[in-house]
Amino acid sequence: MQIDFGNGMHKYVAFERSASMSRNAVLSFIREDIFWNVTERIRLGMEITKCQLSKLYAYNGLMLSGGIRVDGINIDKPHRVIVVENPKFTVHDTNVITVEDDGTDNAVRRYHRVERRESVDILGYDGEGVISKEFAKVINKKLGGEHTSFQIRMPYIKGMLHQVDIHDFFKIVGVATLNDIWGVEHKVADVDIILTKSMFKGYSWLCDNNMSWDDYWDVFRRYRHALYISGVSKDSPQKFTELNYQFLNTLSMTADEFRPLDLPLSFPVNDNRHWLTKETEREYYRLCTDREYRLSFFTGRKYSRGSKDYYLKKILEKNPKFIAEPVYADRLKSRAQAVLKQYALGRLIVAGDNRYLSADLLGFLKDFIPAKAKRNTSQRNFYNGAVQSDFEKNAFYAPSMVYSHSEECTLLRNPHISRNEEVQLQVYPDVENMRKYYLSHLTDVVMVNWDSLTAERLGGADFDGDMIKTISDPIVNRCVKRNSKADTPLLKIPSAEPVT
Repeated sequence: MQIDFGNGMHKYVAFERSASMSRNAVLSFIREDIFWNVTERIRLGMEITKCQLSKLYAYNGLMLSGGIRVDGINIDKPHRVIVVENPKFTVHDTNVITVEDDGTDNAVRRYHRVERRESVDILGYDGEGVISKEFAKVINKKLGGEHTSFQIRMPYIKGMLHQVDIHDFFKIVGVATLNDIWGVEHKVADVDIILTKSMFKGYSWLCDNNMSWDDYWDVFRRYRHALYISGVSKDSPQKFTELNYQFLNTLSMTADEFRPLDLPLSFPVNDNRHWLTKETEREYYRLCTDREYRLSFFTGRKYSRGSKDYYLKKILEKNPKFIAEPVYADRLKSRAQAVLKQYALGRLIVAGDNRYLSADLLGFLKDFIPAKAKRNTSQRNFYNGAVQSDFEKNAFYAPSMVYSHSEECTLLRNPHISRNEEVQLQVYPDVENMRKYYLSHLTDVVMVNWDSLTAERLGGADFDGDMIKTISDPIVNRCVKRNSKADTPLLKIPSAEPVT
Protein backbone atom coordinates (compact mmCIF):
# COMPACT_ATOMS: atom_id res chain seq x y z
CA MET A 1 0.00 0.00 0.00
CA GLN A 2 1.09 3.63 -0.57
CA ILE A 3 0.44 6.36 1.98
CA ASP A 4 1.58 9.98 2.29
CA PHE A 5 2.46 10.87 5.90
CA GLY A 6 3.63 14.34 4.88
CA ASN A 7 6.86 13.36 3.15
CA GLY A 8 5.51 12.17 -0.16
CA MET A 9 3.92 8.90 -1.24
CA HIS A 10 5.73 5.77 -0.08
CA LYS A 11 4.96 2.10 -0.27
CA TYR A 12 4.73 0.29 3.07
CA VAL A 13 5.17 -3.43 3.73
CA ALA A 14 4.47 -5.66 6.74
CA PHE A 15 7.24 -5.58 9.36
CA GLU A 16 8.23 -7.33 12.58
CA ARG A 17 6.11 -7.46 15.72
CA SER A 18 6.89 -8.25 19.35
CA ALA A 19 5.14 -10.92 21.42
CA SER A 20 2.95 -8.29 23.11
CA MET A 21 1.96 -6.91 19.70
CA SER A 22 0.96 -10.41 18.59
CA ARG A 23 -1.14 -10.93 21.71
CA ASN A 24 -2.91 -7.62 21.10
CA ALA A 25 -3.37 -8.20 17.35
CA VAL A 26 -1.15 -5.20 16.48
CA LEU A 27 0.64 -5.09 13.14
CA SER A 28 3.59 -2.94 12.11
CA PHE A 29 4.55 -1.61 8.68
CA ILE A 30 7.71 -0.01 7.33
CA ARG A 31 8.66 1.87 4.20
CA GLU A 32 9.68 -0.60 1.52
CA ASP A 33 12.80 1.36 0.53
CA ILE A 34 14.36 1.02 4.00
CA PHE A 35 13.02 -2.46 4.84
CA TRP A 36 16.26 -4.36 4.14
CA ASN A 37 18.51 -1.76 5.78
CA VAL A 38 16.54 -1.98 9.02
CA THR A 39 16.30 -5.77 8.77
CA GLU A 40 20.10 -5.96 8.41
CA ARG A 41 20.50 -3.88 11.58
CA ILE A 42 18.12 -6.14 13.48
CA ARG A 43 19.91 -9.27 12.25
CA LEU A 44 23.33 -7.75 13.05
CA GLY A 45 24.42 -8.23 9.45
CA MET A 46 24.11 -12.01 9.77
CA GLU A 47 22.92 -14.11 6.84
CA ILE A 48 20.15 -16.31 8.16
CA THR A 49 19.26 -19.19 5.86
CA LYS A 50 17.60 -22.40 7.01
CA CYS A 51 15.80 -21.87 10.31
CA GLN A 52 12.49 -22.19 12.13
CA LEU A 53 10.62 -19.13 10.85
CA SER A 54 8.46 -18.69 13.95
CA LYS A 55 11.61 -18.35 16.08
CA LEU A 56 13.22 -15.93 13.63
CA TYR A 57 10.12 -13.73 13.63
CA ALA A 58 9.92 -13.86 17.42
CA TYR A 59 13.60 -12.94 17.94
CA ASN A 60 13.50 -10.19 15.32
CA GLY A 61 10.39 -8.89 17.06
CA LEU A 62 12.37 -8.39 20.26
CA MET A 63 13.58 -5.12 18.75
CA LEU A 64 10.02 -3.77 18.94
CA SER A 65 9.51 -4.69 22.60
CA GLY A 66 8.57 -1.82 24.86
CA GLY A 67 11.33 -0.77 27.20
CA ILE A 68 13.63 1.97 28.48
CA ARG A 69 16.79 2.50 26.45
CA VAL A 70 19.86 2.68 28.67
CA ASP A 71 22.81 4.41 27.00
CA GLY A 72 26.19 5.52 28.27
CA ILE A 73 26.94 2.52 30.51
CA ASN A 74 29.64 0.87 28.34
CA ILE A 75 27.81 -2.44 28.29
CA ASP A 76 29.95 -3.38 25.27
CA LYS A 77 33.18 -3.17 27.29
CA PRO A 78 35.30 -6.31 26.66
CA HIS A 79 34.56 -9.15 29.12
CA ARG A 80 31.72 -7.21 30.79
CA VAL A 81 29.02 -9.56 29.44
CA ILE A 82 29.65 -13.28 29.03
CA VAL A 83 27.47 -16.24 27.99
CA VAL A 84 27.64 -19.61 29.76
CA GLU A 85 25.96 -22.98 29.28
CA ASN A 86 22.69 -23.94 30.91
CA PRO A 87 22.86 -27.10 33.02
CA LYS A 88 20.58 -29.93 31.87
CA PHE A 89 18.75 -32.65 33.76
CA THR A 90 16.36 -35.47 32.82
CA VAL A 91 13.54 -36.64 35.07
CA HIS A 92 12.75 -40.24 34.16
CA ASP A 93 9.43 -42.05 34.26
CA THR A 94 7.18 -39.22 35.39
CA ASN A 95 3.42 -38.76 34.93
CA VAL A 96 2.64 -36.46 32.00
CA ILE A 97 -0.51 -34.89 30.57
CA THR A 98 -0.36 -33.66 26.98
CA VAL A 99 -2.49 -33.49 23.85
CA GLU A 100 -2.00 -35.16 20.48
CA ASP A 101 -3.60 -34.37 17.14
CA ASP A 102 -5.51 -36.81 14.96
CA GLY A 103 -2.53 -37.35 12.66
CA THR A 104 -4.12 -35.73 9.63
CA ASP A 105 -2.93 -32.83 7.49
CA ASN A 106 -6.30 -31.11 7.57
CA ALA A 107 -6.46 -27.34 8.02
CA VAL A 108 -8.37 -27.94 11.27
CA ARG A 109 -7.17 -30.85 13.39
CA ARG A 110 -8.78 -32.53 16.37
CA TYR A 111 -6.73 -32.85 19.55
CA HIS A 112 -7.30 -35.28 22.40
CA ARG A 113 -5.95 -35.61 25.93
CA VAL A 114 -3.21 -38.16 26.60
CA GLU A 115 -1.83 -39.35 29.94
CA ARG A 116 1.36 -41.35 30.00
CA ARG A 117 4.70 -41.81 31.72
CA GLU A 118 7.82 -40.53 30.04
CA SER A 119 11.17 -38.83 30.60
CA VAL A 120 11.22 -35.03 30.74
CA ASP A 121 14.28 -32.95 29.85
CA ILE A 122 14.81 -29.82 31.97
CA LEU A 123 16.97 -26.83 31.08
CA GLY A 124 18.41 -25.19 34.17
CA TYR A 125 18.13 -21.42 34.72
CA ASP A 126 16.24 -21.12 31.44
CA GLY A 127 16.06 -17.41 30.61
CA GLU A 128 17.89 -15.93 33.59
CA GLY A 129 21.35 -14.77 34.58
CA VAL A 130 22.99 -12.50 37.13
CA ILE A 131 24.30 -8.95 37.26
CA SER A 132 26.97 -7.66 39.61
CA LYS A 133 26.15 -5.38 42.52
CA GLU A 134 28.35 -2.64 41.06
CA PHE A 135 26.87 -2.66 37.54
CA ALA A 136 23.30 -2.82 38.88
CA LYS A 137 24.02 0.50 40.60
CA VAL A 138 25.10 2.00 37.26
CA ILE A 139 21.82 0.95 35.63
CA ASN A 140 19.76 2.07 38.63
CA LYS A 141 21.35 5.49 38.42
CA LYS A 142 20.09 5.75 34.83
CA LEU A 143 16.63 4.45 35.78
CA GLY A 144 16.34 6.53 38.95
CA GLY A 145 15.50 3.64 41.27
CA GLU A 146 16.91 0.92 43.50
CA HIS A 147 15.91 -2.21 41.63
CA THR A 148 17.41 -5.66 42.17
CA SER A 149 15.94 -7.50 39.15
CA PHE A 150 15.89 -6.38 35.52
CA GLN A 151 14.05 -7.79 32.53
CA ILE A 152 16.38 -7.03 29.62
CA ARG A 153 16.28 -6.84 25.83
CA MET A 154 19.21 -6.60 23.39
CA PRO A 155 19.61 -7.92 19.84
CA TYR A 156 18.74 -11.64 20.09
CA ILE A 157 18.99 -11.45 23.89
CA LYS A 158 16.09 -11.55 26.33
CA GLY A 159 15.54 -12.66 29.91
CA MET A 160 16.02 -11.68 33.55
CA LEU A 161 19.08 -10.46 35.40
CA HIS A 162 19.12 -10.64 39.19
CA GLN A 163 21.59 -8.63 41.25
CA VAL A 164 24.04 -10.80 43.17
CA ASP A 165 27.42 -9.79 44.56
CA ILE A 166 29.29 -12.13 42.22
CA HIS A 167 32.66 -10.42 42.70
CA ASP A 168 32.57 -10.96 46.45
CA PHE A 169 31.35 -14.57 46.13
CA PHE A 170 33.99 -15.64 43.61
CA LYS A 171 36.77 -13.77 45.44
CA ILE A 172 36.05 -15.49 48.74
CA VAL A 173 35.81 -18.95 47.18
CA GLY A 174 38.97 -18.41 45.14
CA VAL A 175 37.55 -18.37 41.59
CA ALA A 176 39.61 -15.93 39.51
CA THR A 177 38.40 -16.72 35.96
CA LEU A 178 35.23 -17.86 34.18
CA ASN A 179 34.97 -19.64 30.82
CA ASP A 180 32.19 -18.84 28.34
CA ILE A 181 30.47 -21.13 25.83
CA TRP A 182 33.19 -20.45 23.25
CA GLY A 183 35.91 -21.54 25.71
CA VAL A 184 37.21 -18.00 26.17
CA GLU A 185 38.57 -17.22 29.63
CA HIS A 186 37.49 -14.04 31.43
CA LYS A 187 38.80 -12.52 34.65
CA VAL A 188 36.03 -12.42 37.26
CA ALA A 189 36.92 -8.82 38.09
CA ASP A 190 36.05 -7.81 34.49
CA VAL A 191 32.69 -9.64 34.37
CA ASP A 192 29.51 -7.78 35.35
CA ILE A 193 26.78 -9.78 33.60
CA ILE A 194 26.54 -13.55 33.20
CA LEU A 195 23.98 -14.61 30.59
CA THR A 196 22.90 -18.20 30.11
CA LYS A 197 22.93 -19.65 26.61
CA SER A 198 19.11 -19.82 26.58
CA MET A 199 19.04 -16.01 26.92
CA PHE A 200 21.15 -15.56 23.78
CA LYS A 201 18.80 -16.52 20.95
CA GLY A 202 21.33 -15.85 18.21
CA TYR A 203 24.04 -18.30 19.28
CA SER A 204 23.61 -20.80 16.42
CA TRP A 205 23.22 -18.07 13.80
CA LEU A 206 26.35 -16.35 15.08
CA CYS A 207 28.26 -19.62 14.73
CA ASP A 208 26.78 -20.25 11.25
CA ASN A 209 28.17 -16.87 10.16
CA ASN A 210 31.62 -17.63 11.64
CA MET A 211 31.19 -14.72 14.05
CA SER A 212 32.58 -14.57 17.58
CA TRP A 213 31.23 -12.87 20.70
CA ASP A 214 33.60 -9.97 19.99
CA ASP A 215 32.08 -9.71 16.50
CA TYR A 216 28.62 -9.44 18.09
CA TRP A 217 29.72 -6.37 20.04
CA ASP A 218 31.45 -4.83 17.01
CA VAL A 219 28.15 -4.93 15.10
CA PHE A 220 26.29 -3.85 18.25
CA ARG A 221 28.38 -0.64 18.29
CA ARG A 222 28.20 -0.11 14.53
CA TYR A 223 24.40 -0.10 14.51
CA ARG A 224 24.15 1.84 17.79
CA HIS A 225 22.17 -0.81 19.62
CA ALA A 226 21.71 -0.52 23.38
CA LEU A 227 20.43 -2.27 26.48
CA TYR A 228 16.67 -2.00 26.98
CA ILE A 229 14.93 -2.57 30.30
CA SER A 230 11.38 -3.85 29.83
CA GLY A 231 10.64 -4.62 33.49
CA VAL A 232 12.13 -4.15 36.95
CA SER A 233 11.54 -5.37 40.49
CA LYS A 234 9.05 -3.56 42.71
CA ASP A 235 10.26 -1.04 45.29
CA SER A 236 8.83 -3.09 48.19
CA PRO A 237 7.23 -6.52 48.65
CA GLN A 238 3.45 -6.96 48.57
CA LYS A 239 1.08 -8.18 51.29
CA PHE A 240 -1.73 -9.14 48.93
CA THR A 241 -2.34 -10.44 45.44
CA GLU A 242 -5.43 -11.21 43.36
CA LEU A 243 -7.12 -14.48 42.49
CA ASN A 244 -9.23 -14.59 39.34
CA TYR A 245 -12.08 -16.72 38.07
CA GLN A 246 -9.64 -19.19 36.44
CA PHE A 247 -8.19 -20.09 39.84
CA LEU A 248 -11.60 -20.16 41.52
CA ASN A 249 -12.90 -22.67 38.96
CA THR A 250 -10.36 -25.32 39.98
CA LEU A 251 -10.65 -24.97 43.79
CA SER A 252 -12.65 -27.58 45.71
CA MET A 253 -14.43 -24.99 47.82
CA THR A 254 -17.58 -24.99 49.93
CA ALA A 255 -20.08 -22.11 49.95
CA ASP A 256 -19.12 -21.16 53.52
CA GLU A 257 -15.44 -21.03 52.59
CA PHE A 258 -16.26 -18.57 49.83
CA ARG A 259 -18.60 -16.47 52.03
CA PRO A 260 -20.66 -17.80 54.99
CA LEU A 261 -24.41 -17.65 54.35
CA ASP A 262 -25.15 -16.04 57.72
CA LEU A 263 -23.06 -12.92 57.00
CA PRO A 264 -24.88 -9.64 56.33
CA LEU A 265 -24.52 -7.95 52.94
CA SER A 266 -22.44 -5.18 54.53
CA PHE A 267 -18.93 -5.96 55.79
CA PRO A 268 -19.03 -7.38 59.37
CA VAL A 269 -16.14 -5.53 61.00
CA ASN A 270 -16.09 -7.57 64.20
CA ASP A 271 -16.48 -11.06 62.70
CA ASN A 272 -13.24 -12.97 63.41
CA ARG A 273 -13.93 -15.78 60.98
CA HIS A 274 -12.00 -16.00 57.72
CA TRP A 275 -13.59 -16.46 54.31
CA LEU A 276 -12.23 -16.06 50.80
CA THR A 277 -13.84 -12.71 49.94
CA LYS A 278 -13.03 -11.12 53.30
CA GLU A 279 -9.97 -9.08 52.26
CA THR A 280 -11.75 -7.76 49.17
CA GLU A 281 -14.71 -6.63 51.27
CA ARG A 282 -12.40 -5.16 53.91
CA GLU A 283 -10.54 -3.14 51.24
CA TYR A 284 -13.80 -1.68 49.94
CA TYR A 285 -14.99 -0.89 53.47
CA ARG A 286 -11.74 0.87 54.39
CA LEU A 287 -11.66 2.93 51.21
CA CYS A 288 -15.18 4.17 51.94
CA THR A 289 -15.22 4.62 55.72
CA ASP A 290 -11.82 4.26 57.43
CA ARG A 291 -10.29 7.75 57.75
CA GLU A 292 -6.79 6.56 58.70
CA TYR A 293 -6.73 4.07 55.85
CA ARG A 294 -7.92 6.71 53.38
CA LEU A 295 -5.04 8.93 54.51
CA SER A 296 -2.51 6.11 54.23
CA PHE A 297 -3.70 5.46 50.66
CA PHE A 298 -1.82 8.67 49.74
CA THR A 299 0.80 9.01 52.49
CA GLY A 300 1.91 5.40 52.80
CA ARG A 301 3.68 5.21 49.44
CA LYS A 302 6.82 6.58 47.82
CA TYR A 303 6.48 8.96 44.89
CA SER A 304 8.92 10.60 42.53
CA ARG A 305 9.90 14.03 43.78
CA GLY A 306 8.02 16.73 41.90
CA SER A 307 5.17 14.46 40.74
CA LYS A 308 1.50 15.26 41.39
CA ASP A 309 1.19 12.39 43.88
CA TYR A 310 4.27 13.65 45.71
CA TYR A 311 2.63 17.04 46.34
CA LEU A 312 -0.72 15.46 47.25
CA LYS A 313 1.12 13.44 49.89
CA LYS A 314 2.94 16.53 51.23
CA ILE A 315 -0.33 18.46 51.53
CA LEU A 316 -1.94 15.70 53.63
CA GLU A 317 1.12 15.43 55.83
CA LYS A 318 0.80 19.15 56.57
CA ASN A 319 -3.00 19.14 57.03
CA PRO A 320 -4.90 15.79 57.02
CA LYS A 321 -8.27 17.59 56.76
CA PHE A 322 -7.64 18.10 53.06
CA ILE A 323 -8.61 14.41 52.61
CA ALA A 324 -12.20 15.67 52.16
CA GLU A 325 -11.27 17.71 49.09
CA PRO A 326 -12.54 16.39 45.71
CA VAL A 327 -9.03 15.68 44.38
CA TYR A 328 -8.63 13.04 47.12
CA ALA A 329 -12.27 11.94 47.46
CA ASP A 330 -12.62 11.27 43.73
CA ARG A 331 -9.46 9.15 43.66
CA LEU A 332 -10.65 7.07 46.63
CA LYS A 333 -14.11 6.64 45.13
CA SER A 334 -12.61 5.51 41.83
CA ARG A 335 -10.41 2.96 43.60
CA ALA A 336 -13.37 1.66 45.65
CA GLN A 337 -15.45 1.25 42.48
CA ALA A 338 -12.57 -0.64 40.86
CA VAL A 339 -12.43 -3.04 43.83
CA LEU A 340 -16.19 -3.56 43.56
CA LYS A 341 -15.95 -4.28 39.84
CA GLN A 342 -13.07 -6.70 40.39
CA TYR A 343 -15.16 -8.47 43.05
CA ALA A 344 -17.96 -8.96 40.54
CA LEU A 345 -15.48 -10.49 38.06
CA GLY A 346 -14.08 -12.94 40.62
CA ARG A 347 -10.81 -11.07 41.14
CA LEU A 348 -10.43 -11.40 44.87
CA ILE A 349 -7.75 -9.97 47.16
CA VAL A 350 -5.92 -12.67 49.15
CA ALA A 351 -2.76 -12.84 51.23
CA GLY A 352 0.29 -13.35 49.04
CA ASP A 353 2.20 -11.53 46.31
CA ASN A 354 3.36 -11.56 42.69
CA ARG A 355 7.03 -12.33 42.04
CA TYR A 356 9.39 -13.21 39.21
CA LEU A 357 9.91 -16.96 39.03
CA SER A 358 13.58 -17.85 39.49
CA ALA A 359 15.76 -20.85 40.12
CA ASP A 360 18.11 -20.93 43.11
CA LEU A 361 20.78 -18.37 42.26
CA LEU A 362 23.21 -19.64 44.88
CA GLY A 363 23.17 -22.95 43.02
CA PHE A 364 23.88 -21.03 39.82
CA LEU A 365 27.05 -19.53 41.31
CA LYS A 366 28.11 -22.83 42.86
CA ASP A 367 28.27 -24.45 39.42
CA PHE A 368 31.24 -22.22 38.54
CA ILE A 369 33.36 -23.48 41.47
CA PRO A 370 35.78 -26.23 40.40
CA ALA A 371 35.58 -29.26 42.66
CA LYS A 372 39.34 -29.76 42.67
CA ALA A 373 41.43 -26.66 43.18
CA LYS A 374 44.07 -25.35 45.56
CA ARG A 375 42.41 -23.36 48.37
CA ASN A 376 43.56 -21.82 51.60
CA THR A 377 41.71 -22.53 54.85
CA SER A 378 39.13 -19.72 54.56
CA GLN A 379 38.45 -20.55 50.91
CA ARG A 380 38.05 -24.23 51.77
CA ASN A 381 35.60 -23.45 54.59
CA PHE A 382 33.57 -21.18 52.31
CA TYR A 383 33.59 -23.82 49.56
CA ASN A 384 32.38 -26.52 51.95
CA GLY A 385 29.59 -24.25 53.17
CA ALA A 386 28.51 -23.49 49.59
CA VAL A 387 28.54 -27.14 48.55
CA GLN A 388 26.44 -28.14 51.56
CA SER A 389 23.84 -25.40 50.92
CA ASP A 390 21.65 -27.51 48.67
CA PHE A 391 18.25 -26.02 47.92
CA GLU A 392 15.47 -27.74 49.85
CA LYS A 393 13.39 -30.10 47.71
CA ASN A 394 9.66 -29.28 47.44
CA ALA A 395 10.26 -25.80 48.88
CA PHE A 396 10.38 -22.22 47.65
CA TYR A 397 12.39 -19.25 48.86
CA ALA A 398 10.77 -15.81 48.64
CA PRO A 399 13.09 -13.31 50.39
CA SER A 400 11.45 -10.67 52.61
CA MET A 401 7.93 -12.07 52.62
CA VAL A 402 5.71 -9.54 54.43
CA TYR A 403 2.45 -11.53 54.47
CA SER A 404 1.56 -14.06 57.17
CA HIS A 405 1.87 -17.68 56.13
CA SER A 406 1.81 -21.23 57.40
CA GLU A 407 4.31 -23.94 56.46
CA GLU A 408 3.01 -24.20 52.88
CA CYS A 409 1.94 -21.80 50.13
CA THR A 410 0.35 -22.29 46.73
CA LEU A 411 2.11 -21.15 43.55
CA LEU A 412 -0.08 -20.27 40.57
CA ARG A 413 0.55 -18.77 37.14
CA ASN A 414 -1.64 -17.13 34.53
CA PRO A 415 -3.18 -18.52 32.43
CA HIS A 416 -4.51 -21.23 34.74
CA ILE A 417 -6.57 -24.05 33.22
CA SER A 418 -6.59 -27.17 35.36
CA ARG A 419 -5.80 -28.53 38.83
CA ASN A 420 -2.57 -30.17 37.73
CA GLU A 421 -1.15 -26.65 37.33
CA GLU A 422 -1.52 -25.93 41.05
CA VAL A 423 1.77 -26.30 42.90
CA GLN A 424 1.94 -26.33 46.69
CA LEU A 425 5.39 -26.00 48.25
CA GLN A 426 6.82 -25.49 51.70
CA VAL A 427 8.10 -22.06 52.70
CA TYR A 428 11.89 -22.50 52.79
CA PRO A 429 12.25 -24.02 56.26
CA ASP A 430 15.66 -22.82 57.42
CA VAL A 431 17.47 -20.34 55.18
CA GLU A 432 21.24 -20.79 55.44
CA ASN A 433 23.43 -17.80 56.29
CA MET A 434 25.11 -17.90 52.88
CA ARG A 435 21.79 -17.79 51.03
CA LYS A 436 20.60 -14.99 53.33
CA TYR A 437 23.76 -12.96 52.75
CA TYR A 438 23.79 -13.17 48.96
CA LEU A 439 20.08 -13.41 48.10
CA SER A 440 17.91 -11.89 50.86
CA HIS A 441 17.82 -8.46 49.14
CA LEU A 442 15.93 -9.91 46.13
CA THR A 443 12.47 -8.91 47.35
CA ASP A 444 10.69 -9.56 44.05
CA VAL A 445 11.66 -13.15 43.20
CA VAL A 446 10.41 -16.56 44.23
CA MET A 447 13.08 -19.24 43.90
CA VAL A 448 12.37 -22.91 43.28
CA ASN A 449 14.49 -25.97 42.69
CA TRP A 450 15.13 -25.87 38.92
CA ASP A 451 15.28 -29.67 38.49
CA SER A 452 12.14 -30.43 40.53
CA LEU A 453 9.56 -29.99 37.68
CA THR A 454 7.99 -27.07 39.57
CA ALA A 455 8.36 -24.66 36.64
CA GLU A 456 7.08 -27.29 34.19
CA ARG A 457 3.96 -27.86 36.28
CA LEU A 458 3.26 -24.13 36.28
CA GLY A 459 2.11 -24.26 32.67
CA GLY A 460 5.63 -24.83 31.35
CA ALA A 461 7.00 -21.64 32.91
CA ASP A 462 10.61 -20.57 32.59
CA PHE A 463 12.75 -17.96 34.34
CA ASP A 464 12.85 -15.17 31.73
CA GLY A 465 10.35 -12.91 33.50
CA ASP A 466 7.31 -15.09 34.16
CA MET A 467 5.31 -13.77 37.12
CA ILE A 468 4.08 -16.25 39.74
CA LYS A 469 1.49 -15.74 42.45
CA THR A 470 2.57 -17.03 45.86
CA ILE A 471 -0.62 -17.40 47.87
CA SER A 472 -0.66 -17.93 51.62
CA ASP A 473 -4.44 -17.59 52.15
CA PRO A 474 -5.39 -20.58 54.36
CA ILE A 475 -8.62 -21.30 52.46
CA VAL A 476 -6.88 -21.42 49.07
CA ASN A 477 -4.18 -23.68 50.46
CA ARG A 478 -6.76 -25.94 52.09
CA CYS A 479 -8.67 -26.23 48.80
CA VAL A 480 -5.52 -27.03 46.83
CA LYS A 481 -4.56 -29.69 49.37
CA ARG A 482 -8.07 -31.10 49.01
CA ASN A 483 -7.55 -31.22 45.24
CA SER A 484 -4.24 -33.03 45.55
CA LYS A 485 -5.84 -35.73 47.70
CA ALA A 486 -8.64 -36.20 45.19
CA ASP A 487 -6.39 -36.28 42.11
CA THR A 488 -2.85 -37.47 41.48
CA PRO A 489 -0.92 -34.37 40.36
CA LEU A 490 0.37 -34.74 36.83
CA LEU A 491 2.82 -32.69 34.84
CA LYS A 492 1.32 -30.76 31.95
CA ILE A 493 3.65 -30.58 28.97
CA PRO A 494 2.82 -27.72 26.58
CA SER A 495 2.14 -29.07 23.11
CA ALA A 496 2.10 -27.53 19.68
CA GLU A 497 -0.73 -25.09 19.12
CA PRO A 498 -3.63 -26.40 17.01
CA VAL A 499 -3.17 -25.61 13.35
CA THR A 500 -6.07 -23.71 11.80
